[in-house]
Amino acid sequence: MTKRTATPDAGTDTAIAAAVAVLDDQGKVRKRIQILPFGDPFHGRDGRGPYRLVDATHAQAVIDATAAVQRDTDLFIDYDHQSVLAVPNGGTARAAGWIKGLSVEADGIHAEVEWTAPALAALEAGEYRYVSPHFRFAQADGRITRLVNVGLTNSPNLDLAAIAAADMALSTGDQKPMKSVAEALGLSADASEEEVLAAIKDMMEKSTAQSAQITAIDKTLADVRVTVGVAADADGTAIATALAEKAASFDPAQFVPRASYDALAKGVREEAEKSAVAAVDQAVADGKVPPAQRAWALDLVKKDKASFHSFIAGAAPFAAGDIITEKSGDKDAPKLSADEAAIASQLGLTEEKFLKSREEGNV
Repeated sequence: MTKRTATPDAGTDTAIAAAVAVLDDQGKVRKRIQILPFGDPFHGRDGRGPYRLVDATHAQAVIDATAAVQRDTDLFIDYDHQSVLAVPNGGTARAAGWIKGLSVEADGIHAEVEWTAPALAALEAGEYRYVSPHFRFAQADGRITRLVNVGLTNSPNLDLAAIAAADMALSTGDQKPMKSVAEALGLSADASEEEVLAAIKDMMEKSTAQSAQITAIDKTLADVRVTVGVAADADGTAIATALAEKAASFDPAQFVPRASYDALAKGVREEAEKSAVAAVDQAVADGKVPPAQRAWALDLVKKDKASFHSFIAGAAPFAAGDIITEKSGDKDAPKLSADEAAIASQLGLTEEKFLKSREEGNV
């Protein structure tokens, strides 16, 4: 049993869409025109439809499918859709212009147009005013699948008139297999429509990923250019030359191995710790720092050695056994320890003020 081969147009029909004015507000001929609007769905003035161009992703798929069919051939603009109406009946159709590029914009699909001289003269003279696209759409749900061409027209009543109508004498359904499309995508000649569309989608995703990678590389190169001090547009050769020059000017004597640096830094820290401990212990031994305040003094000398030594230089020595006795007639008054008496003396506080500060939690 022979396998039936699907084509990119399998299960689709064909239509001519709404007319769009070619002249701008100043009466000049547009070279960039909208050829398909977004709509989910939209209908023709004669009620045909529904047709759907859902969003930017759908529009890009239409452009990609069109490019896969056209390959290296430009889409053309004819007069009054003569390529549809006249050519099948033995007539001819002259080109009014050539579409040099398609893009997705905020309101739908736009085209860059290169008008022929006769068409440009006709447009400027007002002999023609509108363009309308000829496209394929899915019979099942009206989703537009690809563009066929565009026509200059003065007949807005053709808006979305189905080309498959009797007066247009076009067949629908499966068309002649487009083996070249499948082959261009690296598929077998009998690839199905689903396989072709999947290959197109994969190609788009890879293109997006490659674009992201290129952007990242460009960012990295920009940073490298700044680091090595070359121009913002310097190429790979200039960057490599600058790197080589920097490597040649490197002086090992100006640097030390990381392990050696870490060992030296550790030794400095340990020596500083020993020095701080020795200074505090000597101050305690000299009676200038009470033993209970040793931790405070050690913290001070580590943070601010100059303040510590200034404090020690002005501190009066005290005897370890000294205490302040209670006052006569006030047997219930709190007593100060020797350490507290020494602190009060160094702070210039009377016993009463020190006790009050202690009660309030300030010392």
